[in-house]
Amino acid sequence: MESGVAQVAVETRVGSLSGLFDYAVPDDLTGIVQVGHRVRVPFGKRSVTGFIYALQPRAAVLELKPIQALVDEEPVLPPLLLELAGFVAAHYVVPLDEVIRAIVPPRVRAIVTRSVKRRRQSRILRQASGPPAAPDVVLEPAQRAVRERIAVSLARDEGGAFLLHGVTGSGKTEVYLALLEGVLAGGGQSLMLVPEIALTPQTVARFAARFPGRLAVLHSSLTEAERAAEWWRIRRGEADIVIGPRAAVFAPLSRLRLIVIDEEESSAFKQDRMPRYHAPTVARWLARRTQSVLILGSATPSVAAYHSALTGRDHLLELPHRAQGRPLPPVTIVDMRKEIAAEHRSPLSRDLQAAIDGSLQRQEQSILFLNRRGLATFVLCRDCGAVRECPHCSVALVYHASLNRLQCHYCSSSEPMPRRCPVCTSRYIKSFGIGTERVEEEVRRLYPSARVLRLDRDVMKTVDAADLVFEQMASGAADILVGTQMVAKGLDLPNVTTVGVVNADTALHFPDYRSSERTFSLLTQVAGRAGRGTGASQVFIQSYTPQHPAIRHARYHDYRGFYEEERAVREQYRFPPYAELIVATYAHRDEARAEREAKSAAEHMSATIAVLKLGDIEVLGPSPAFVYRLKDEFRFELTLKGADLHRVTDALPRGRGWSLDVDPM
Repeated sequence: MESGVAQVAVETRVGSLSGLFDYAVPDDLTGIVQVGHRVRVPFGKRSVTGFIYALQPRAAVLELKPIQALVDEEPVLPPLLLELAGFVAAHYVVPLDEVIRAIVPPRVRAIVTRSVKRRRQSRILRQASGPPAAPDVVLEPAQRAVRERIAVSLARDEGGAFLLHGVTGSGKTEVYLALLEGVLAGGGQSLMLVPEIALTPQTVARFAARFPGRLAVLHSSLTEAERAAEWWRIRRGEADIVIGPRAAVFAPLSRLRLIVIDEEESSAFKQDRMPRYHAPTVARWLARRTQSVLILGSATPSVAAYHSALTGRDHLLELPHRAQGRPLPPVTIVDMRKEIAAEHRSPLSRDLQAAIDGSLQRQEQSILFLNRRGLATFVLCRDCGAVRECPHCSVALVYHASLNRLQCHYCSSSEPMPRRCPVCTSRYIKSFGIGTERVEEEVRRLYPSARVLRLDRDVMKTVDAADLVFEQMASGAADILVGTQMVAKGLDLPNVTTVGVVNADTALHFPDYRSSERTFSLLTQVAGRAGRGTGASQVFIQSYTPQHPAIRHARYHDYRGFYEEERAVREQYRFPPYAELIVATYAHRDEARAEREAKSAAEHMSATIAVLKLGDIEVLGPSPAFVYRLKDEFRFELTLKGADLHRVTDALPRGRGWSLDVDPM
């Protein structure tokens, strides 16, 4: 005899829209099984595991296969985490089983609870353990005012979202630490999201020193055993503060009171594969559901977040000055067109070279930032004009000097640097553009006695590579650091007095509505690496388009001025926050079929919108994707733009070859 129905998210890719299947609850499990329990169920001719998502009464006429057995004595997933998974599945239009697969570590899904109870701490946390106890920091008046305003909401258990807009070096982290301490004293738990652990080598150490034994770290570079161990520490309530990148938003915290998202504007918070969630959006739902306080912190908030605060959805708090009265560093814009006119061909302008030389003479340090790794952007034949492209993707191959090879940054295929053009056999084939390797070579040529380091994805061979680079800079064992976005944020190095942005235009003209915002943010954040000590500092931004708003406002650290110009453009063209976006992409090896399927889907969407009389929703495209050919598949995409797009998500194209990106970034 059987009673009750369990909705189960089976752990197998089934291609269903919801990912949920109904099973009967046998009498011997009635009153025992709970939401979050892992069970074994029949599925076709197989027996598979799954998580119970919901329980409901059974209709008399319903004939269902019964649950076969419980896998664990206790529920693995807390109900709140399953609710959160349900929100992600609905908002990002993805099957629930795909969400659970993404948010629960593989070892947790595969191993019974008791087998991981005695695992050791994670490597990252062990490396951060042992620092001297953090001294008590006396907050300055502006910091105290921010802390006290947020503390009121925490004390009232009323939740709420706060945008903390603080200039670089204003002491946002000290405010976070003070609030976390208060939550901990009250018996609550906190979550701290950062763009990447590798970008903030100081952060884990500071938190571990302040809260010894109370911290857990979740990060993709941990081993599977370490990830499972940390997850279970959190699940059992043994850790009260969790720190990590975007996936840490799914940490199984049962007494959550505070969520902090540092550098909230970072694109690293958006997952680029299924499920394509945006961590701040997920955190906002989680904060509302648990009545927790949400803090979005940044020196350069996203336009959407700042607009939300100005229109009253969130509370705006500001730290407009650096701590200890330190000034923001002066910024010089270098017009690289004048350098070319003066026949100065080095990637480092004359002004920047002189500044680096001065820092070296004073035994101070410099940071050089590029938004590109490798030696050159592309390799071109000067006779026939052919560019060496990836044979599997429609992108140019990038030359890496250390390997003497061309490499695709999308599919990782590579080939030797050709001596002759493969198209016309000309010897006049060479690399163009500059990358971190090229700048490193130039720096070593100009300053042969300087100690030079490089930090980009190509040198991140081990999980602690960024830490080692930071330690060398912090100890004074290096003079000049050349790097990509990994040097733009999170580094607090008092002896850095010269910062140079080698080419500010790199990402400025991408076909991306956020390109100006990203450029302004990067320039402002990079500039903020200078002037953190007592020495005079200087920042040089090299550009071929010095009058662009992103560059013009970055010169004066003028976020509000940039926001007003960018907001007006977004409103005119109906981009977020004035509209929502969903991008649907179809990929197939047959180019004609890819285009045909995309056109058919666009026509279907347009017809649905017309029938529902939703004139405020547009269907744009289909058009070739920015990377038109990827891993031998041709890609066409169509874009929905408008308000409340979930009114039409049932009509979105699904199935093999299709991928959806809700709120693309």
